[in-house]
Amino acid sequence: MMARAIIVGFLLLIYCINNISASVIRNISTDKSALLAFKAQITNDPNEILSKNWTQQGTTVCSWIGVSRSTKHQRVVALNLKSLRLGGSVPKEIGNLSFLSFLEIGNNTFIGEIPNEVGFLKKLKYLSLQMNNLTGQIPQSLGFLPRLELLDLSENDLFGNVPLSIFNVSSLKLIDLGFNDLTGTLPNDMCSNLPLLQSLFMAHNHLVGELPSGLDKCTQLKYLSLSYNRFTGNLPRDMWNMSKLEDMFLGWNNLSDNKLEKQGKRYVE
Repeated sequence: MMARAIIVGFLLLIYCINNISASVIRNISTDKSALLAFKAQITNDPNEILSKNWTQQGTTVCSWIGVSRSTKHQRVVALNLKSLRLGGSVPKEIGNLSFLSFLEIGNNTFIGEIPNEVGFLKKLKYLSLQMNNLTGQIPQSLGFLPRLELLDLSENDLFGNVPLSIFNVSSLKLIDLGFNDLTGTLPNDMCSNLPLLQSLFMAHNHLVGELPSGLDKCTQLKYLSLSYNRFTGNLPRDMWNMSKLEDMFLGWNNLSDNKLEKQGKRYVE
């Protein structure tokens, strides 16, 4: 009886080990497939960085340029391809990198829309797609990234309204949507769920309406830039309650007040 129990336990252990090994292989394979799908959408790689380094045979994912993998889970956790002069589009398979916490592809020439699948990256903390030629609307799904701390989509060709869902990501510390073609208004309660926000940049768009009256609820806000839009009306009185605000840029709008010289805050036209 004892011998049988030992045998059963041994077989169960082998089964579990095999399942764990298969899971690891499957996860690594999933990440590799997602990265190869990304490479397949690259139409311009003047330095042949991806074409020569990201290969199906002979190299492992952890040795690929711009790719970082965790030792604990053996999953891709960071993708940094900033300023490599890459061109192409971002494939929907990017959403399969489920352990990704850092995504930086700024200062390239990517075109097309931001895939809705980016919203599947629930571990993502840093998302920078700035200085590209991305078009379309900002996906609502970006507002479903519960750990996101930095969102930089500046200097693209994005249009449409700013998704309300973004203002519910309580972990955000920086939002930069400047230098796009965004339209619409900003909600008065936009700061209600942004207790950690330190920097908000939305200059050089086509935003309209009055400035949100609840900006003082962003209690950690230090830098605010809403210049070069089409805002109208008076400056909200509660702006004077923003005790940590250091720099505020509101110039080149249609605001009634043209000077701000209270409480040591700096206002630049």
